Amino acid sequence: MAQLIDYNVSVPAVVTNQVAIALPLTPNKAILSQLGIFVLPQYALNNRVQLVATFGGQGTFGIPRFLFRVFRDNQEIYYAEQGFESGFEHYGIATFQVIDINVPAGAHAYTFYVENLQPGTTGQIIGPMNVSAAVYAV
Repeated sequence: MAQLIDYNVSVPAVVTNQVAIALPLTPNKAILSQLGIFVLPQYALNNRVQLVATFGGQGTFGIPRFLFRVFRDNQEIYYAEQGFESGFEHYGIATFQVIDINVPAGAHAYTFYVENLQPGTTGQIIGPMNVSAAVYAV
């Protein structure tokens, strides 16, 4: 059975329209959230870090392609794309889960970024925004 060895959360915005983070055109990116975890040395070769993130977005012109990127320290470990239509639907929620396997011992920072892959469109992160990280020994 897995054993929880560390847990952390980051909740920059709890409701829709609490923030307005403009969606920069790639290769630029905006930081959405950052949180840290700690892996004990005895679990360095036998762990799983589970990250769960939710970000509310809004298309403001066209159909922007939101690219969400996750980094552990300075290394990209995950990315996912989500479109937010500015016409009919206008608002949306992107929720995703990342599993990082056998993370080295020590303290690590996970950073969540967003950027726009579609030139000529605009969008923004409007909330809610929340991220959790759980470290399990397996």
